[in-house]
Amino acid sequence: MMLKYFLIAFFALSILKGQEIRKDGEKPSTFTYDEALEMLKARDSQWEGKLAKADSLIESQKVTIADSEKLILELEEYSKVESVLSEAKSKQIELLKSREKTNEELIKTLQPKWYENTYLWLGIGFILGKI
Repeated sequence: MMLKYFLIAFFALSILKGQEIRKDGEKPSTFTYDEALEMLKARDSQWEGKLAKADSLIESQKVTIADSEKLILELEEYSKVESVLSEAKSKQIELLKSREKTNEELIKTLQPKWYENTYLWLGIGFILGKI
């Protein structure tokens, strides 16, 4: 996009600058055939240089665009991998939370009840033994 505006500005400025012809610092009113031919050859050589420079700019922009497209594809693939990893981590977190809940319930079931207290039965045994 930027290259398009650059080329338009480049050609517009070169056309505006090329409108005025000077010879030895003065603006001549007439030219001989040889002088006109020489000016046309000089103009053509300038345009060839400018076109070669524009072509090289276009080629470098094509390379840059190709590199950018490769980078975009790599980033999209990386994004997909990251989303899969994120989903797997969220599932792992859910699994760990459910495991923690199950472990807490298991601990509650394994804790001795009040009637399983050995000291309580020892005390009851002493009381019943004295009766």
